[in-house]
Amino acid sequence: MELFLDMVRALAALSVTLGLLLGAAWLARRYGLMQGQMPSLTKGRLKLVEQMWLDAGRTRAILIRCDDQEHLVLVSPTGASTISSKPIHPETDFPAPSAAPSASGHVS
Repeated sequence: MELFLDMVRALAALSVTLGLLLGAAWLARRYGLMQGQMPSLTKGRLKLVEQMWLDAGRTRAILIRCDDQEHLVLVSPTGASTISSKPIHPETDFPAPSAAPSASGHVS
């Protein structure tokens, strides 16, 4: 009987532990805390536009927008450095819509 209770106790502890891990993973995904993601900064002046890992998870290139400037930053274990900065123009923020074929099959 004691062996059975020990097994039930061990399975209950394992279930609680797995539940906590799954809950933490769900929260991390929900709030953008997974590797390579950042929480949304839509209310502020700073916005993460895009990022790309360059090698085995140690170095990445990050494109950041602040006001009317975009900055390409290289982040590595040894530090961060700005590679380039350029002004952005409102008309270049979004790509032009591609032409769609009409009902007759011709692109207008």
